[in-house]
Amino acid sequence: MTRFSWLAFTGLLIFTMGTSIITPLLPLYAERFSLSNGQATLLFATYTATVVPTMLLSGNLADRLGRKRVMLPAMASITAASVMMGFADSVALLFAGRVLQGLAIGGFLGVGTAFVVDHARPGQKGVAAALAGLGFRLGFGLGPGLAGIIAQNSSDPIHAPFQAHAVLMMVAIVAIIITPETLPLGVRTGPRRIRIRIGVPAGQLKAFATFLAPAFFLMSFLDATLLAVVPLYMVDTLGVTNLALIGLVGFLILGTGGLTPLLFRAIDPRRAVIIGVIGSSSASLLVVAAAFAGTAAFVIAAAAIIGFINGLILQGGTTICSVSVPLAERGKLISALYTCAYSGTLPTVGLGYLSEAVGLTRSLAVFSAVAIALALFVVVVGARTFREVVPHREEMSPVGGLAA
Repeated sequence: MTRFSWLAFTGLLIFTMGTSIITPLLPLYAERFSLSNGQATLLFATYTATVVPTMLLSGNLADRLGRKRVMLPAMASITAASVMMGFADSVALLFAGRVLQGLAIGGFLGVGTAFVVDHARPGQKGVAAALAGLGFRLGFGLGPGLAGIIAQNSSDPIHAPFQAHAVLMMVAIVAIIITPETLPLGVRTGPRRIRIRIGVPAGQLKAFATFLAPAFFLMSFLDATLLAVVPLYMVDTLGVTNLALIGLVGFLILGTGGLTPLLFRAIDPRRAVIIGVIGSSSASLLVVAAAFAGTAAFVIAAAAIIGFINGLILQGGTTICSVSVPLAERGKLISALYTCAYSGTLPTVGLGYLSEAVGLTRSLAVFSAVAIALALFVVVVGARTFREVVPHREEMSPVGGLAA
């Protein structure tokens, strides 16, 4: 790893903390601004409306304009969001901040990873890619983890975590500014027209729709529920008053997944997805069991298990998409995969509003039942449709790919 790779990694790590800071603050927002459970979960999920379209555009823009010309506006956007939410005194400003965060993360997600890898030495590209992936998950986890500690020990808990992130972003922006551009004007290859490329290669829709798509939807659904609904559950049902504990749940669900690829690098990607959906959906039962046991320890255990096992789904799915299709099809397939993943945050809004009618414990029981049903679909239907990973070879017909 070069010095510039580490600078790019620093920018990536600090940047990714911004969008997940909100998790331990949701119960405070609900109390301060009289938000219902449904409104609080809607606040969490709002960023999805802007993250997906921005993510689909950013790769093309980076190839055409250069990495830094896409990354720096994204970093300015998330800094502005942290400043806005760090002084917000209305619900409207909170929602506006979440929209800005979605624009930012969509613009930075793929380009930031590429920037770390670009600066690595030729023989260390794989290590750099793994480090960038770890940085994303760890950064997303550190956001709620540190926010919970700051909020618990601050006289202004709803503002201080975002104010701290805005200050840290100055370090991140400087790190990226002093890191050289890796796509000089003479080698930029982006199309003259900016195109959104998303879809599944011909002949592979059935395997994608029954195996990868529901698995990634489930992964995101589990993550988002523990980040948006469970904080309200911990306060209202389990009586948790320590915001650092709520932040710990956020750290575990997001941060531990970064370790999975490091420990299970050799696992078959299809098997990784199957193990992931079974394990993480089963662990969701611990969240519901916490209400009957009267302890948040079950929730913390569930967050650690689900976060770690979801790393298998992420690793397996991205590996399958990377090796099973030709280079020309890879970008649009991975874009389709991440679109399915981000759509998994949307049902949390339904859970929030459902909890107003039946209570948080029962709504989380529904969450667990849906998660297990999705996992069974992947294992029973999807795994039979997609029996093995067939690595693509250029001399093979493009209609090979996912299915055996």
